[in-house]
Amino acid sequence: HELNDAMGMLPGPDAFKAAIFFIVILLTLLPTTSSRSSDDKQHKKRPPNVVILFADNLAYDDVGTFQTNNNKSSNDSSSRTPRTDTLATQGLKLLHWNSPAVLCSASRAALLTGKYPIRTGVYPRVFEPDAQHGLLGNETTIADYLQQEGYATKLVGKWHLGSRPGYLPIDRGFDEWFGIPYHMSGGSLDGHVCGKERDPNGTLWLPLFDGRDIVEQPVDLTNLAPRYVQEAREFILEHASQQQPFFLYMAFSHVHQLCAPRFAECQWASSHFSRGGGGGKEGHSFRAEFGDAVEEMDWILGGVMDALDEAGSEVSDDTLVIFTSDNGPWTAEQSCAGSKGPFKGTWLKEHVSDDCTACPSEYKPSPLPGQKRRCIYPGTNYEVMGVSCGEDSGLGSAWEANVRMPAIVRWKGSGVPEGQTSSEMVSTLDVLPTVLSMIGKDIPIGSEVDGIDVTDVFLGQAQSSSSSLPLREGEDNQNETSRRRSERALFFWRDGFKTGPLPAPFGRFDVVAMKIGWYKLWFWTKSSHYNADEEVYHDPPLIFDVLNDPAEAYPLDPDKHDDLIRHALHLMSEHKASIEWSAPLTLARDPKYLPCVNVESGCRTRPLPLDLDGGGDSIDQAEER
Repeated sequence: HELNDAMGMLPGPDAFKAAIFFIVILLTLLPTTSSRSSDDKQHKKRPPNVVILFADNLAYDDVGTFQTNNNKSSNDSSSRTPRTDTLATQGLKLLHWNSPAVLCSASRAALLTGKYPIRTGVYPRVFEPDAQHGLLGNETTIADYLQQEGYATKLVGKWHLGSRPGYLPIDRGFDEWFGIPYHMSGGSLDGHVCGKERDPNGTLWLPLFDGRDIVEQPVDLTNLAPRYVQEAREFILEHASQQQPFFLYMAFSHVHQLCAPRFAECQWASSHFSRGGGGGKEGHSFRAEFGDAVEEMDWILGGVMDALDEAGSEVSDDTLVIFTSDNGPWTAEQSCAGSKGPFKGTWLKEHVSDDCTACPSEYKPSPLPGQKRRCIYPGTNYEVMGVSCGEDSGLGSAWEANVRMPAIVRWKGSGVPEGQTSSEMVSTLDVLPTVLSMIGKDIPIGSEVDGIDVTDVFLGQAQSSSSSLPLREGEDNQNETSRRRSERALFFWRDGFKTGPLPAPFGRFDVVAMKIGWYKLWFWTKSSHYNADEEVYHDPPLIFDVLNDPAEAYPLDPDKHDDLIRHALHLMSEHKASIEWSAPLTLARDPKYLPCVNVESGCRTRPLPLDLDGGGDSIDQAEER
């Protein structure tokens, strides 16, 4: 009727021509609109898969492609990490990635929530096996967000954010979990029994969980790595075949050492990477050196990448892969841990008394004439040599060796550059907001996320600037995102102060250092953990250019950096004012919370072996029990 009315309005013979023209226009437009609608539905962009590969205490210099004394290639036989090196050639290598915390529970909470640990209460220490609490349920994790967007979510490996029911990964956004609830030194193994400092009752067996259930206690390390790979592979292939986006959080149990006091047997690997032979009297097959543990971690990473390839190029290319580490090497563990590389912490070494000794975990200084570094495990004959406190600038500290992390991002189908590097300052805090941005999801207002969206960095679009101060009026060489990043500061919190509201040895939790670009400002200096050297306050702060001085050896003249110091103090004041302090969650402990598959079986899923400890260094720990 509308067409007839339109035709009737046209006079004379022109009406026929106009009608034909009008009909042709309609016939041209209608099929096009329908076709576009159908095409949009058919080719609607599916959100990318997300894989996060998160190592445990793996140092920057432990990864071949990040080693500073040479340029490792992906086929360099001397590299311990050929698969990780290959990943770097396929993506972007980030040279200034920072851990936001000095210990692993807090680092993991920061990864999953995008928040500093002071906001989530995950401080001052890690969650021990008998922790009363864990990451609270009012925190929204990246797994929660992705689950809400229809993603299948799975954690394979280490959790370390609570081991009681109600605090497990299944309670924090993960559909599935297969792994160990805390660090590898958290319990005894058949063949490696913890000392009485950690396990006075002899029932602290390291558990393996599948979902909410303990399926193995103690875990069998001879085949743990292949099982990790198999769990990841099955998850990837299952959801790829269903065309469902997936989030895999592969939290390696490597390269954290095993529990004390067996210092000479402190590392582990599954059978094909171990040095222990066939087990039994000749040695247990999970015994390994640190390099073996690094190689096996790299092998697991390779297994995950192979599973993505097996799922097809469309899946592999449309998967955002992020690789990094929670923290750096536990320096006092020496051969059981990694290398500080160029991050020597030289200033600390030169300013801490050489009489101060840092011991491996659970060992105590006990010097003798001619043995200044002697450390003993209380109540035993075990003794090892420690290191000077000035050299202990790794795990537990805010020196570069513990906060500068190896990091790689790959997403072939998105424009992430291949085989390139970025020197932009990035933090583990940024993973959550950046992943959500890249899948097109906004972070809810009021979530107090400390991380920022660094999509432009991941895509190689960031405009680098050597300036560490905000742009002045009239300076227009950066876009808004880059401007915000140039004004950004990272804050490094830690405990270990002599005094404060927390019980000894924690003292208080405070900002000891901060970064603005490549400038690092120190307000309080101290070695790692709870060594005997006391914290030293600096006013004005020590300033290091960690781009040109990664060893933190040569403080800059504060008189020449007045603007930087004023700006830093202002940012720190704003940061602290923004925090609603959460009570520390990691201090409350009770043995009744220890994971135990069955009290009547002694918290074991299999009988005690006759040769419980498999021999020892100097005493039989099994007999001592």
